[in-house]
Amino acid sequence: MITMQNGKFLLAVHHIYRTDRERVFQAWIVKEQLEQWWGLKGFKTTIEQMDVSPGGKYRFVMQAPNGFAHVLEGHYVEIVPNEKLSFTWHWVNEVDAEETLVTIQFLDKEGQTELILNHTNFSTEKEAKRHNKGWKNSLNSGLCDYIH
Repeated sequence: MITMQNGKFLLAVHHIYRTDRERVFQAWIVKEQLEQWWGLKGFKTTIEQMDVSPGGKYRFVMQAPNGFAHVLEGHYVEIVPNEKLSFTWHWVNEVDAEETLVTIQFLDKEGQTELILNHTNFSTEKEAKRHNKGWKNSLNSGLCDYIH
């Protein structure tokens, strides 16, 4: 769902995984796990840097099937093990790319995990919609396939 908040667009996505939240959380913070599912279907992700600590930096290179490398980087803002993960988001090789913020909550739902992702600070609805497609693909296919 896309809404407007303080003059910026907010994207909210959620998914339920049939496993405990520690397993889902680990898939986000362990480099070797994240590389296996991150990105759109058909893309290959290489993690060049990943310091999962407050202020720690990350840099992901997502190789598209056509050969183009999409480079994403940012830093971790907040980490609460098995509960919350927050990080900045910036596309390095896109003209006029803005820095946005991703906040993920991991909620226990009777042994399953409800993941609630909020991606905020988009200047345009078009950008929020583009990221909505990417997140849904990555969460509903990549992470879901990896977890199960």
